[in-house]
Amino acid sequence: MNQQNNNQAAVLPRRSRRLATLIPASHWISIGYSNENAQLMEDLQNDIKKYCDDSRGDETSITILGRYYSFNPIPHHDMLLPHWQKLAKYLQSGSVVDLQITTISLPTSVLDILFPVLQSINLTNLELCGLDYDGLLRLTYFLKESTSLLGIGVGGPFDVSIARSFSDKVRNHPTLKVLRMRRCGLSNISILEIILKGCTSMKGLAIEGDNLGSDGAPLIANFIRGNYPLEMLGLGCNTISDSDTSILASALKENTNLYWLDLNENNNITEEGEKNLLKALFDPTSMNSIIESNHKCRVFLYDFDNTSITQRPPLEQELFSINTDDDISIQQKIRKKIVLALCGVDGSLFDLSHLNDLPLQLMPRVLELVQEHSWTRTTSVNNMPHQLEKDALSRLFHTLRGWELPVLFENLNRPSANAKRKRRKTRR
Repeated sequence: MNQQNNNQAAVLPRRSRRLATLIPASHWISIGYSNENAQLMEDLQNDIKKYCDDSRGDETSITILGRYYSFNPIPHHDMLLPHWQKLAKYLQSGSVVDLQITTISLPTSVLDILFPVLQSINLTNLELCGLDYDGLLRLTYFLKESTSLLGIGVGGPFDVSIARSFSDKVRNHPTLKVLRMRRCGLSNISILEIILKGCTSMKGLAIEGDNLGSDGAPLIANFIRGNYPLEMLGLGCNTISDSDTSILASALKENTNLYWLDLNENNNITEEGEKNLLKALFDPTSMNSIIESNHKCRVFLYDFDNTSITQRPPLEQELFSINTDDDISIQQKIRKKIVLALCGVDGSLFDLSHLNDLPLQLMPRVLELVQEHSWTRTTSVNNMPHQLEKDALSRLFHTLRGWELPVLFENLNRPSANAKRKRRKTRR
């Protein structure tokens, strides 16, 4: 269709093209674009017009076609060059710090217009999808020169050579902390490994639409296990399966920095995979397994923006509430999970039904014992977070869970035989 597009470029009057006049969807249809893509071409021009015709000229964030994000960008046409020139002129105002252009292919003819301007402003966030090999190469050079960037998003087919250069620029960039990659060919394990080596200082990383699957999951797991400063990891649309979740869950237990793991739109993950991941956050098998769980991360298998956490299962709600509570210590989070394990979640949360048969007078003793460990060992626990009163609480945990509570307390309210004998001797 590109050849047809170029042959049809002269259909519109030269003056209209020069002045970046809006080219309607009907024209794009007439030169071979699908109805959907034709509408996107019209919307793209309207997006540019919305910003450039703003008399204030003080927009700090520009998003072109962001609401229609697609992994398959629509083809570029040179008839759009006047619109890109108009956008570049607006960018020269220097007020824009965030620029995102998605859903449209960006050949070097467009990048030649945009990059000189982008290098002259203090841009902090840039996202450019639909790049070809030359575009990725130019983006790598741009990354080296742009020292104000905090976040960058990229879409395009990497090869090993581009990956090495790009990874090196990311690793050595003075300010960059967030990297988003979409459809970049990272299903190639060699390329994925190279990219991950450059991301060891990132705070946020998204690898989406790359079919990582069972080949890429072990590399991602090793990266998680490395416990780098990474706080947010997005792995949407990557054909990750239930067996892959076991590998990721194992790595999560060795990570203390990750706040957010997004596995949205990995449709091969079933209820089994979800249980694997939740077990990484809460493994009630034993006291040690609870302590060794992840107490910081949230794992999403759904679109968080469109799904309320209150619609999720009670156990998931409770675990997320515990893990994301920054006002309490790790030790307090572990205590809450111990209570959660003791009480169970078959019914409502903190259902104490399995203690119904205990004598009522024993319950204050239970609370007293828990309170004793909470107050008297606080200082030592804070200094030794992984020791968390293992012996004492382990005994309490297994006692309660093993229905041995009456045995534990049966002698508390009556003196032993030896004590009785001593009292009798004293009286005499």
